[in-house]
Amino acid sequence: MRVIAVDDEKIILDDFVEMLKNMSEITEAVGFTNCEKALKYISENAVDVAFLDIRMRAMDGITMAKRAKVIRPDINIIFLTAYPEYSLEAMRIHASGYLVKPAMEEDVRKELKDLRVPPEEVSGQRMKVQCFGNFEVYIDSYPCPFKYIKTKELLAYLVDRRGAFCSNGEILGALWEDKEVTISLENYLRNLVSDLRAVLKDADLDDVINKKKGMIRVVPELFDCDYYRWIDGEPSAINAFNGEYMSQYSWAEATLAGIVSKINN
Repeated sequence: MRVIAVDDEKIILDDFVEMLKNMSEITEAVGFTNCEKALKYISENAVDVAFLDIRMRAMDGITMAKRAKVIRPDINIIFLTAYPEYSLEAMRIHASGYLVKPAMEEDVRKELKDLRVPPEEVSGQRMKVQCFGNFEVYIDSYPCPFKYIKTKELLAYLVDRRGAFCSNGEILGALWEDKEVTISLENYLRNLVSDLRAVLKDADLDDVINKKKGMIRVVPELFDCDYYRWIDGEPSAINAFNGEYMSQYSWAEATLAGIVSKINN
């Protein structure tokens, strides 16, 4: 597990980072007294958990947490502070935990065992797909660089279909449900498919997409997906479900309803 800690009190920070480094479940721990440097590190390195002090001079921890989640949406935020009155605000940004200083090693371990987004277990898969919360795609721990925003939604729909072949007509109806299908829209879909295949090809992941005339699908066995692991009953995926599924896409509400129904039954 790779973690960072941010606190503008260097002595407190150094002691906390030293404690983290001595914990067997943590493979890397880096401390920062400067929020901007920490955000730059997050943008360039895979980070599973960020321990953030809330009240800092240059930038408060809540603001930094929001910016960190823009850079890396699956990062777990654990606030470490002497001010417990901020716990409600921390909950609003879906923090994984909240510790009051001075945090003891036992308390830290408890928070790490119950993260909102559990670190990916070793699976041998370079591509990771996050369906719970917002839909996100990572290749080698970095956000997938799609040319078009809509390419991401195309992949989301294919992931939702779990390996079933989808026709162009089905995809057009789902992604543009209120629009008339025109030649221009069909051409746009072809551009999205080309963009998706190009991104995967650049990463040597061509086989993730399987295409035949007028049909396309993903190959579920070739990437890691929290939703698929949830279906398989994997405990970490079950714990990761936060009541949201591909929340930026309205067509995903049907699958969310199915998940909630299965949990309630």
